[in-house]
Amino acid sequence: MQSKIYRLREFIHPGNEHSLIVDASAGLSLGPLPGLEQFTPAIQPVLPLVDGLVVSPGQAGKLSGRTRRDAALLVRVDWTNALRGPDFVLPPDTISHIPLLTPVDALDLGASAMVTYFLLGFEEQVEAGCLRNTVQLALEGNKVGMPLIVDVQAIGPRVVLGSKAVQLGVSYALEGGADGVAVPWTDRESFHIILAMAAGIPVWIKPSGLDHYQAELGEALQMGGVGLWLDQQIFLEKDTEATLEKISAQIHLQGSET
Repeated sequence: MQSKIYRLREFIHPGNEHSLIVDASAGLSLGPLPGLEQFTPAIQPVLPLVDGLVVSPGQAGKLSGRTRRDAALLVRVDWTNALRGPDFVLPPDTISHIPLLTPVDALDLGASAMVTYFLLGFEEQVEAGCLRNTVQLALEGNKVGMPLIVDVQAIGPRVVLGSKAVQLGVSYALEGGADGVAVPWTDRESFHIILAMAAGIPVWIKPSGLDHYQAELGEALQMGGVGLWLDQQIFLEKDTEATLEKISAQIHLQGSET
């Protein structure tokens, strides 16, 4: 347990308990991402600006030269085609969700945590498989001191009320043993419910868009959220580094005041 706490503190600032995570792993499902076609040159300037970077197993191998001042690595331990929309070159007929790594594999890659999807709004067997995978990863992670962060994705066609679906995903993740959750921001009321369920376990928000992150992040931090979880869209910004510096300042300055 102590080693899990130590690893969590590698990407959650021990002074204010706040954190900025950038998830660059979607290329595992979507192929080359705009802004990340040349992965290492695009990522290197970002490493000192964020607390944690989510990568695929292959991407992790390209970042072996990190220093202590660079972002901690969080490795994506599963694959899914659920992120592929109807405009994808080969839209999926059926949804697949496949485990890729064990906690020991994540350790070997130098990761500070594992990240897994929890998919909602699809057939029952998909959600059941996500819960089973979460439980297995959490149990095995406990043995080697590897934290598990669950990325809640309420993106299936059966989702009617997004906020309720996110809350359900969080409850499943926590029941399965997650050490942290990343959730889309829906509204203040829903986030209050999520934080109550989490009972101190770190919760990151995924903003509804970079145009809205300031207000949503401000509310989330004020309520007790740990910080922001950004996807690959950050690399389409005109000045990615300046944007991340601004976001990091808000997270850690506000974190020191709360």
